[in-house]
Amino acid sequence: MIINETDGKVKINDFVLEGFISDTTCKQCGKFEIYFDDYDSFFCPYCNAWTEESCQDPFCKYCSNRPGKPINENW
Repeated sequence: MIINETDGKVKINDFVLEGFISDTTCKQCGKFEIYFDDYDSFFCPYCNAWTEESCQDPFCKYCSNRPGKPINENW
């Protein structure tokens, strides 16, 4: 897996998102987490899992549209 950050965008192989590589690490694998701006949330690209729970507000513009996994399986 190749991960690069440039000008507020993170590229994970061919998948590009607005965000940044965090200083915090995934509790499961120990790799750096990535902040995904579209969902105002952190995730681990290696585990392809969110590292924080979504809020319970059904009207939250971030959490209500957050997919089950951060990276589409077809990337």
